Amino acid sequence: MKYPFILIFLLFSQLLLAQAKENEVHYNQTGPEIRLHLNLPMASQEVKVQIRSERNVRMTKITDISNEHPEPQTVLPTPIPNKQIWYPVVDVVRNPGMKGHIILDSMATVSAWNQHFFKKSEQNKKKLNFDAGQLEDWENSLYIEPRARQIKDFYIQQIVQPLNGALTYQFTPLSEEWKGTITFHFKENGQSKSIKKKIHWSKGNTPNWVETNNSLTHKNLKIALSKSIEYILRSQNNNKSSLTYGGLNLFYDLDAQSYRSNHWIWGSGPAVKVLLNARKISDLSLSTSHAGLLKAAERIGQSAINTRIMDPNHPMYGVPLSRWRRDIILPDFGYQQCYSTSDANFFSGWAWIPLYAETGNKAYLDAAKLLAETTDRLMTQYGLIPQDYYIDEKKFSEHTIDESGFGAEGIANLYASTKDPKYFKMSEQYIQEHLKKLSRPDGLWERGWHQKTGVQATIKMTRGLGWAMEGLMAAHRNNPKGPYLDLAKKMADRMSAWQKPSGYWTFISDEPLEKVGISEKGTALWSYLLYQLYQASGDRKYLIMARKALNWCVNNQYQGPDLQARGGIVGKTIHSAVGAAFRPWYPITCAYTSAFFSLAIMEELKIKNQ
Repeated sequence: MKYPFILIFLLFSQLLLAQAKENEVHYNQTGPEIRLHLNLPMASQEVKVQIRSERNVRMTKITDISNEHPEPQTVLPTPIPNKQIWYPVVDVVRNPGMKGHIILDSMATVSAWNQHFFKKSEQNKKKLNFDAGQLEDWENSLYIEPRARQIKDFYIQQIVQPLNGALTYQFTPLSEEWKGTITFHFKENGQSKSIKKKIHWSKGNTPNWVETNNSLTHKNLKIALSKSIEYILRSQNNNKSSLTYGGLNLFYDLDAQSYRSNHWIWGSGPAVKVLLNARKISDLSLSTSHAGLLKAAERIGQSAINTRIMDPNHPMYGVPLSRWRRDIILPDFGYQQCYSTSDANFFSGWAWIPLYAETGNKAYLDAAKLLAETTDRLMTQYGLIPQDYYIDEKKFSEHTIDESGFGAEGIANLYASTKDPKYFKMSEQYIQEHLKKLSRPDGLWERGWHQKTGVQATIKMTRGLGWAMEGLMAAHRNNPKGPYLDLAKKMADRMSAWQKPSGYWTFISDEPLEKVGISEKGTALWSYLLYQLYQASGDRKYLIMARKALNWCVNNQYQGPDLQARGGIVGKTIHSAVGAAFRPWYPITCAYTSAFFSLAIMEELKIKNQ
């Protein structure tokens, strides 16, 4: 009798094993894809696959205040407007048929998804659904009223069909490391069931890093440059359905573990020069080829061409998108769309003109020329061109800040490329209009000029003065007989007094570190500019300053656990994300910081190779 009992036991065990196997999920990582294998009941017809990233467990919002902010009471207006902007993260490549779903804790009277792109809002919604084409890689935005509404759930869903109960599902993460949950919803004997799988995948690469005792050796500089370029390449917006496809996400937010601001088109410009220059440097350990570097650079250049205003009757005809400002108090769902001739000419000088020189593609030169024509027309009309044109308000700003001096980069480079004397004259007029309103006897520039109230006194912002310095250096290249080199030396001499022994500057050059933080953007920018000043003047004191700044950048290149941020340089200031109203005092890396850091390394390598 015992044998039949054993037989029954074995049959029962096999049945349990078979049932367990039916609900078993395995996953493996093949190439860039995560692949999951699932065994379901034979009769299963339709499976809803839901992807939830761990990056959305603690979703950021515009009203967040950093614990490190020295004056948190100054961040938000009083009273706080009865609205909120959340920033859901999409960190997987969208497969065909994928959709995004948001569930709120209660009904929102007004909601708007990525409103700056789509200009559409909805009323009285608790669940919101979005097609794949409405989802941006990484940062997305959801505007809601009233402010008290919370996001209960956000996930990406795809409906798939199993074959005889067998299902293989694969998706591609956007990141070097991905954590999250995949849930499979299906029916068995008419009853709804689900299987959940937690996933933690990482490339697990351990990069080579520099030796901080002697940072500016050939070996260390090549390593640092390779890592900086890799950071830039990872920042690229590869979502072909995005309106800013090909440009860079200007920021990476280590707190949110997400890239941000793919719409800050102007800030991508210097990266083009870096990618083109890198094609001529040997022994760089990069994930792409020389052809890949050119392709990435061209996509950045094209991203700006695609965002131009091409109505000949528009005051900003031929000008590409600069950015969207962000602030909870802004009336257009917290955004303000800005077009700027200074930002555009900065981009043109760093991207369109070098791309034309590299490829011979006349589309880049034609874009630069059309932009110059509009710049010339506006100089005739205004003298000092207003900083921004606000698309929704259909008006220019009433102010211009010192940073617009960097627009001389584009016009000077256009003259260098064409030798057309009209661009020489235009470059001269551009810088002179700035000097008339903004120059100071002490060598600095005023912070800005307001059409009604006049001078806005300098605040000695390291980065802002660097942009003015770039304008002076561009003007000197355009006209070496002019006063611009002496003016640049005078400004640099003032800045030398504020450079810290380890090489950095604080965000406000003459303010203490504890109050304002380190200007990592300004330090990288000034390092490059001081190399340029040394080459133009021959004065080694500027080389010493440049090397000190570069040494600080090399020693502070991020190599921590967040794989996406590696190779960048982290900053925490009131302008972490360039603007006091968005993510102040959060740890953030910036694409143009890495670009100027890379350019400074290239200058040092040139000197070593002489």
